[in-house]
Amino acid sequence: MQSLTDLTKVRESLALDPALLSLMQHWLNVFATQSEPIRMQVLSRRQLMSVIDAVESNDKPLAFEGWESENYALLLACMDKGAQQYECIETNNEKLHIFPLQQSVAHKHAILLIQNETLDSKAVDLIKQCLDMFHHYASLIIENERDALTGLLNRKTFDHCVSKILFNDYKPEFKFPLHHFLAIFDIDFFKKINDTYGHLIGDEVLLLLSRLMQETFREGDLLFRFGGEEFVGVFSCAEEDDIVGLMERFRETLNAHVFPQVGQVTMSVGCSKMALNILPNTVLERADEALYYAKEHGRDQICFYEKLVESGNIQDSTIEGDIELF
Repeated sequence: MQSLTDLTKVRESLALDPALLSLMQHWLNVFATQSEPIRMQVLSRRQLMSVIDAVESNDKPLAFEGWESENYALLLACMDKGAQQYECIETNNEKLHIFPLQQSVAHKHAILLIQNETLDSKAVDLIKQCLDMFHHYASLIIENERDALTGLLNRKTFDHCVSKILFNDYKPEFKFPLHHFLAIFDIDFFKKINDTYGHLIGDEVLLLLSRLMQETFREGDLLFRFGGEEFVGVFSCAEEDDIVGLMERFRETLNAHVFPQVGQVTMSVGCSKMALNILPNTVLERADEALYYAKEHGRDQICFYEKLVESGNIQDSTIEGDIELF
């Protein structure tokens, strides 16, 4: 029961999948008699596609070494089925038990993979019951922290998510911490879109744009809708300069996209670097200053707060101070 209690203590989507794996491992160890260790993981569609690309390009596969390409196609097909469509694939003297997780909250589409040769029908039924309970609980978490229109994270989850990222990543034992950036995205002339085509078309633009952002940015990037036509993203990069390429790639992808009835839509972006000693709201204010500069100087561009300060285009009006994040 403790593992079930731990799952229901979770209040954020990114922690649910690990809690699910812990619960499943515990329940199978208690209620199912197995003669060998049980290996399991949650695999998203994007991760699976990366594996397929590696296999097709003759690179070393990222997972399931020795598999034939058709087995990956079976995984994709299973991922597209309903939540209770269990399948078992046998390959290379190994059995892979596949359970679709279409309501996985860390990934839009995912599957639970369990590698075990002797998993019996009793264990499979137990897993299905556990997943059914997980889906119901996950839907409550999603409703609480996601924007109803776009499915992106909402404003009230922002402070907690950002504080947790910084607190976890800037620990002394991390010799090579990632660089974190916050970006505010604002649709150019969105009011004109609403006035010309109506709010239903405006909502469609917001929905399609959010999907384009999810497809373009990486799986670990956090995307929020703050309201109206304003979006916020939190991005982690190994090198500081990587953020420039990431932002420009999205801008080019957006510019090449044609929205139904509306045509081309552009965005202005303001970006600022995050740090442990800078409050999230301060970073937001800096990114907003950079966004304002982008809007006032031509739109359809990406401006970085630190670069604008360095060049003298804007004045640094904020004061950094040590803070403690919980």
